[in-house]
Amino acid sequence: MHYTQLFRTLRETKGLTHEGLARKAACHRNTVINVESGRPVKFKTIAELMSVMGFGHDTAELKSVALLWLESVSGVNLTSEQSTEEARRKIARYRATEQEAAQILADNVIAEHLSVDQIRALLFASGRPEVITILENIRDLVGVTSSSPSEEMEPQLEVAEGT
Repeated sequence: MHYTQLFRTLRETKGLTHEGLARKAACHRNTVINVESGRPVKFKTIAELMSVMGFGHDTAELKSVALLWLESVSGVNLTSEQSTEEARRKIARYRATEQEAAQILADNVIAEHLSVDQIRALLFASGRPEVITILENIRDLVGVTSSSPSEEMEPQLEVAEGT
């Protein structure tokens, strides 16, 4: 069954017309028609209409519509055991990759003897590519070629101390 068919059946079971449900939900009649015709709608819209019909977030009816809607938009048959197994394998591969990346990061932090402030700066910069670009430009301007910040500063400190 498609989510549109189930939604329509549930609406009709409640004795509501398109106009009646739209009036109760304070939306346009076309919103209800769009849901039932399979036009692209956010699930939030469907959930709000289901709630107005008396099907709360914990009901089997809403969960069924949600599963069918997700199958419709994803193109994946989520009730198939084969699809479920494939999804589990992909998630396991993702988690393994995520764990490997976290271990590489931890190893590099330890090897570089980064301080808490340096780690915080890296976290800040990692979510903002423009910051990394600025830092690279600054590094290029001062002619820094070393990969270790402490090595980069030592020659400059010696020159400053020598004067």
